[in-house]
Amino acid sequence: MVFIPAGEFTMGRTFETDADRRGMRPLILRDDRAAHTVRLDAYFMDSREVTQARYAEFVTATGHRTPYHWLQGVVPQGKQNDPVHNVDWEDANSYCTWQGKRLPTEAEWERAARGGAEEKRYPWGDDKPDRKLALFNTPLGPGPVGSHRPNPFGLYDMAGSVSEWCSDWFDRTYYERSPEENPQGPAEGTHRIIRGGSWADGPQRLTVFFRNWVRPNQRTPNLGFRCVRDVAEAGAAQ
Repeated sequence: MVFIPAGEFTMGRTFETDADRRGMRPLILRDDRAAHTVRLDAYFMDSREVTQARYAEFVTATGHRTPYHWLQGVVPQGKQNDPVHNVDWEDANSYCTWQGKRLPTEAEWERAARGGAEEKRYPWGDDKPDRKLALFNTPLGPGPVGSHRPNPFGLYDMAGSVSEWCSDWFDRTYYERSPEENPQGPAEGTHRIIRGGSWADGPQRLTVFFRNWVRPNQRTPNLGFRCVRDVAEAGAAQ
């Protein structure tokens, strides 16, 4: 896991586009505003997305159901180091709990993706995405985790690869009332936040501020997760 220090950052998209001003920007690309200040306590985050091999250890230990693409309940040959996918929110949450961890809040995810930098569009900076920076816009599905360079915090695949479950419920207007200290998201909802874009997405969905949401019971080939752990809990576990 990677240590993410306590700190303050600006969450959300800080700039306005011509499409915003004309009301022509798609609604899904407007949910990243208004930008607002957030302060977070320190935490640890998995440096890489949870792999199929690690998820198989969880399945073996607990008897939890397997992703539906595991024929006869077995990880596909040669895919052990790919990120696990076809897991819903409860699957991901159960794995994190088994590890003594939890899913990240949306705010924790965005701070981690930014790598301590402000005003940048992507985990690596402002350079336009290409295949050397992230796995995206391909029909071939996910590849091995950690295949691209990490961001300044040492986190891999914070853009592309698979989108990642967060703990928060989705509410389109939540940014307007989000607390400044350690926001946890709305108290209830019908959809959960996912972040980071995936192998199936175009570059607009790879930004550190892009927000998306799906039903909690959705299992798709482009959605996985990673875990976080509170600093106090990590110390107690040592």
